[in-house]
Amino acid sequence: MARTTFVFIALVLMASSLRAAAPDSALGRLIQKLPPPEKFVDPAINDPLTKKMQAALKARNYGTALELSRQIARRYPRSLGAQMTHALLAASFKQAPEARAGFKTVLGLRGDFVPAYVGLGLVEASQNRFSPALEDFRQVTQIAPKLDAGWIGCSLCAERLGRRNDSLNYARKATAVAPNSAGAWSQLARAEGLAGNKKAGGAALARANQLVRQVR
Repeated sequence: MARTTFVFIALVLMASSLRAAAPDSALGRLIQKLPPPEKFVDPAINDPLTKKMQAALKARNYGTALELSRQIARRYPRSLGAQMTHALLAASFKQAPEARAGFKTVLGLRGDFVPAYVGLGLVEASQNRFSPALEDFRQVTQIAPKLDAGWIGCSLCAERLGRRNDSLNYARKATAVAPNSAGAWSQLARAEGLAGNKKAGGAALARANQLVRQVR
């Protein structure tokens, strides 16, 4: 299974949607970065429905793609790729209960699958359920402590829960484990600013901007 592909999808979602009032801005990028059928390392790869779903995505017939992903998920209940793609598509269409159930199905298949915890955290956060979202992101930090996604998610959720000191500590941890992550430094700038540390916030923001320029 292409773990890095799914982690990247989750990070794209997190960077732009978790702290936004409306997460819609991330949905187009989420759809575009869904893995193609060849990423399914299981029988789902050869199913005609999978090829139809890929064609629907390329044609931007997203409603059709979502329905096909449901059919594929039902047909292959043990396929990690099929279940994850269904959950991601459901999340992109704001089908929170369906997406939540989908990510939990993935975790039932593989309890340490980090992208599913990230996706579940994003769904919970999109519903203003920041306490369960925080627990999901904490799971990420336990399974993959060197991944910035979990710490950024924890920081954002703690912020929304009014726990600014915790938010700041999580953000600092994110930059410690991922010093080259623009997202981590951006969140640290935000957390430092909310804590009243203007100088530290400015320095963190400058670092975030520097990292962004380096990848252009």
